Amino acid sequence: MKRFVALMLTLLMLFTTAYAEIDLSGMSHEELSALRDQIDELLGSDQNTGTANTTDTPHMPVAIKASPDKYTWYIQDYVGRNAAGFGYTSLGGDRLERYGAGYVQFIFMTENGAYLDFEDESLLKQYVVIGQSQAPNTELKLTLETDSKGKEYSNLVAFQSFREIDLLVRRVDGVMIGSPVKAEMIAINPTPDKYTAYIKNYVGKNVASFGYTSWGGDRMDEYGDGHIKFLFIADDGAYIDPEDYDLLKRYVVTGQDIAPNSEMRMTYLTDSNGKEYDNLIDTQTYNSITLYVQRLADDVVASTQSEENSELGE
Repeated sequence: MKRFVALMLTLLMLFTTAYAEIDLSGMSHEELSALRDQIDELLGSDQNTGTANTTDTPHMPVAIKASPDKYTWYIQDYVGRNAAGFGYTSLGGDRLERYGAGYVQFIFMTENGAYLDFEDESLLKQYVVIGQSQAPNTELKLTLETDSKGKEYSNLVAFQSFREIDLLVRRVDGVMIGSPVKAEMIAINPTPDKYTAYIKNYVGKNVASFGYTSWGGDRMDEYGDGHIKFLFIADDGAYIDPEDYDLLKRYVVTGQDIAPNSEMRMTYLTDSNGKEYDNLIDTQTYNSITLYVQRLADDVVASTQSEENSELGE
């Protein structure tokens, strides 16, 4: 009901403004984009959203449900926690948290788009979580691997409903270098099976904070057993070298051509008997995503670097 009332009031405002003050046909692309963002902010997104405490209102901790079995877990409440106070950094360089036999990976997003090195514990201690994409008590379902006789392994996960959580963080002292970037906590739909995935939200993320660089030199991201390649369009026209990690840290994502939560379907290769291979993808709905990225100012890049790595390369 509240959403309906908000919608009616906003539409009335738009019609009144359009006829009384603004000639929409004469507006530039940037002006129309800004107006659209204002409308989105007033109405809220139609997509599922996580939680974000971007005001000074104290966060009310959420009591997390008890896990009923080894297949079902509930996402913790991370808002208000110091970024160094949970999870661990794996040997592969990911920041993870255990949920039974499974785990989730954290993607840190700073308010100014700077890259936050989660392997630097002293740096993490300077930040507090103010938002998370998957709301507390979101259900996480696990399916365990089985042996040739159908017996489940105790700690090998075959499938889980999602593997990542975006965390928006703010400096504990409240200081922010540069300007805030557009960032929204969007809860990505849980994956129902191995044939289905949903496109992630990349807007507001530092380019170096997600994905990986393949042996072939492409910047990629995992979607179940599938992989999607990133195509970059920079606001300054620069070439984004996927293998130049320091260069990736200088850019933040401002847009993507495939909307978050767009459904991605996959099929698997089969052997001569028609049996599917476990992890060999034959076809998938999307093979690439175009990301529009904006270069960050030098002082923004330097704001999350440790002292020994604070010098900026050209």
